[in-house]
Amino acid sequence: MASLCAGATVLVVGGGLTSIEAATEIAEARPDLGVVLVARGGLGDWLSEKARRHVRAAFDRFGITVREHTDIARVLESGAVTGAGEIIQAEMTVWTAGFAVHPIPTATTLTVSDTGRIVVDETMRSISHPDVYAIGDAALAPGAGGDPLRMSCASGVPTAYQAADAIAARLTGRAVPRNDIGYTGQCVSLGRRDAIVQWVTPDDRPRSTALTGRAAARLEEFVCKSAAWSVSHPTTMMPSRRRRVTATSPNSPHTA
Repeated sequence: MASLCAGATVLVVGGGLTSIEAATEIAEARPDLGVVLVARGGLGDWLSEKARRHVRAAFDRFGITVREHTDIARVLESGAVTGAGEIIQAEMTVWTAGFAVHPIPTATTLTVSDTGRIVVDETMRSISHPDVYAIGDAALAPGAGGDPLRMSCASGVPTAYQAADAIAARLTGRAVPRNDIGYTGQCVSLGRRDAIVQWVTPDDRPRSTALTGRAAARLEEFVCKSAAWSVSHPTTMMPSRRRRVTATSPNSPHTA
């Protein structure tokens, strides 16, 4: 991006958290560039009304152009082509249109979803191969209310704990703990000094309340720094769970 000349256009493709954050970060860092965000749906349409208003106000402040309800069919060296055949000119295209999982599970006999995620029960155990466990983005796991957990760091750590506890319980003859995985909030940065913390229900539906502005930015920064620090200090920040296994089965569980 540093090599782009003033007046160049950056096209951000996607309508999720990453696209919103990328667009605002670019616009704040390089106000001399034109930033265009293209979304298949509406801008932040999964957020509460308060949060959506704040996102739109931030985009207006940064001068970001939004093209809603627009599909991108093909990316070119000089931009992208919409599903309707329109060419959107851009010197740089940033693709933030979703996650993809490794193709290995699809090449096996494991039961997978249409996106290639391993279908698991609430203990993170494969529904087709009970000696295989899957966690994080690799798993299609039920969350609160029965809806699948979304691919995110907010799902990764809890599913890892759930799988570890279930494996330990089954190896030691203890009761498998309940799956209480649910969500609390979604953090969305809008540049360095602005953000939204959208409070959500355990099944990831937006509540009417949201924290916005500098207070939200400070809270999000604290959450991110805490998460990064906990990775390098796992025994300090994360609860320790140890189970003594007296015997090892030749069919010990495998985790993806």
